[in-house]
Amino acid sequence: MESQIVKGNNTISYEMLHSKFDILNKPWWRNSIDERDVKYFILNLEYLQKAISLAVNKNDALFWKGYIDLHYENYTLECISSESDVDLSIDFVQKSLKKSWFHKMKMFLNWSYRKIFTKCLKPERSSFLAKKVQNLHKAITNTFPPVFFPNLPIEHFTPSFAQQLHLQIGNGLINNAGQYRTRFVMAAQDNLVYLTPDLIENRMNELFRQCREKFERTDLQLKEAIKFGACFLSHFLLIHPFMNGNGRVARLLLSYLLSRFTVVPLSLYIGTKTRDVYLQCLREAQWSQGSFKPSVLESFILECIYMTSYNLCVVMDIEIQDSVIES
Repeated sequence: MESQIVKGNNTISYEMLHSKFDILNKPWWRNSIDERDVKYFILNLEYLQKAISLAVNKNDALFWKGYIDLHYENYTLECISSESDVDLSIDFVQKSLKKSWFHKMKMFLNWSYRKIFTKCLKPERSSFLAKKVQNLHKAITNTFPPVFFPNLPIEHFTPSFAQQLHLQIGNGLINNAGQYRTRFVMAAQDNLVYLTPDLIENRMNELFRQCREKFERTDLQLKEAIKFGACFLSHFLLIHPFMNGNGRVARLLLSYLLSRFTVVPLSLYIGTKTRDVYLQCLREAQWSQGSFKPSVLESFILECIYMTSYNLCVVMDIEIQDSVIES
């Protein structure tokens, strides 16, 4: 079954998720002396993930729970930092997640002030960020079980699930959290108008239906799964179903889709330049002569999967080689 998109007065049928494109071997954000290519990332990634699985299987699950908690905290830090272009620290994230009586009371008072004096008071920036951290972290722990490779059931991947994630992420921060937007919106830095509100529900239903169809395949391999994931991420963010918080929801949904193939949640983070690289990858994932081929975005996702696994091995002190396979 094909989806349909309206451009002007023309209706164009197309498959939203496909793998009819090649991953970019040498994307523009890597420097000229970086010789890593697709073969390097795929083969080394398999080695890293096997090393993580073997290490975890040899030890008590409770022992590794601390590393999973740290991974969730780092993901929260990297997600909010790259999406919002704010300077967070792991110390701030950890302090925001403390459950002391004083901390709970302070957050309750801040929430109360926003409800009562919404038109004349603005919450402190630090309190807003703390709530943002708490909401995202709660969505992570509610979505992913405390294991590195959970292989989550694809039949639960529905638009309603996306709305539930948004409700958790936007709790106390975003008006009408969990509800599709009813207003026209544009991209903040580009001359791009997102999907009209009246088309959101049908387009979301079709996008998620195609995802379930593609990811339920038992023969699906990592490389093709990343291609499907890049298509999903591009389409979801072009639909832009919510007024705010679409990026955080999209990242968690992508992690859910790829939970058979990588450590989750997957951090779309490659360093301080992440935000600029990520936005440019999304810009390049566009229609070209009727063909949708997010090759650059796929390269970015593959590199992020590799970095997530590599960083975990370093943190957990798992012995790895600098290069398993020559590029």
